[in-house]
Amino acid sequence: MFQDYKVAYLRKHVNVREARPMSFLRKSVAHILSESARTVPHASMITQFDVTPLVEYTKASREAMKAVGQVDDKTLFRLAIRKNYSAFFVKTFAHALENVPAANGFFDYAPIRNGGTFYETEDINIAVTVHTPLGVIAPIVRNPHKKTLETVAQEVRTVARKARRTDPETLYRKCANAYVSSALRQLDWRALPGVWMWLRSALFPRRKHEPLFTDVPDDQKLQPEDILCATCTIANIGMMLPGIQSVTVVVPPEVLFFGIGDLHLGPWVVDGQVVPRYLISVNATMDHRPFDAGEAFPLHQHIRRYIDKPALIYEWKEGDKI
Repeated sequence: MFQDYKVAYLRKHVNVREARPMSFLRKSVAHILSESARTVPHASMITQFDVTPLVEYTKASREAMKAVGQVDDKTLFRLAIRKNYSAFFVKTFAHALENVPAANGFFDYAPIRNGGTFYETEDINIAVTVHTPLGVIAPIVRNPHKKTLETVAQEVRTVARKARRTDPETLYRKCANAYVSSALRQLDWRALPGVWMWLRSALFPRRKHEPLFTDVPDDQKLQPEDILCATCTIANIGMMLPGIQSVTVVVPPEVLFFGIGDLHLGPWVVDGQVVPRYLISVNATMDHRPFDAGEAFPLHQHIRRYIDKPALIYEWKEGDKI
């Protein structure tokens, strides 16, 4: 009784192998993405970049470092990050957002209360999606535009390791506690569905905590502050699948979500000739309410600049121009 009538019909007429209750992680993601699809007018810009200059630069710099002879641990780490471009793009997007601040922040849409406010932030907190055996978690790398690439790469590696040692159920419940407290203080009635979901899951848990993470020390796990307060999210789909592009969904109250496809060799036209080049697709999905999409077009120019001159990212040090 009181079940979706189509689901009830299917349950009656289709053989079901197993009925799996949704974890609190999946409930939270479903709630957030449903809110996004229901309330956010999305605009997407999908761009293909010729990243051959990036590939050639990293290859040449690796060979130069190897030619020195004796290679210490620091050099080995620098060699490693020239094979994995994740940190490069995290830092590149942060640099681009520093130059286009109108696209970095969070949005409060309140047409009755104040008409809506966009909070443009000085902090650029990039959430990086990490695939774990129990679901995707998006820990934050804070202000990568103010750090060297080696530091960013180390932080990306650290939060990714922590994500894989964290029970998402426990983590998301802690985050829900923080959000529920904020909702109650603000008397925000829009939070009622989320509060009810949190309360129901707390009183009637349908999934047990994973014993796999019981003996992992807290300092090796993600904490709520490690995944809350992102101002932009990146999903590097190309690290997992040979997908040319991905269409992402904005995570409110963020206003921008980048999706990166896989780096692959493909045909490209140079001086009227079709030649093989290394290509990558980037999808930028925006909340169209706080700004016009045209304000985000400079993002493309800045990303292009850093790809064409990767030394601006790889050799950046404190005090250099962003």
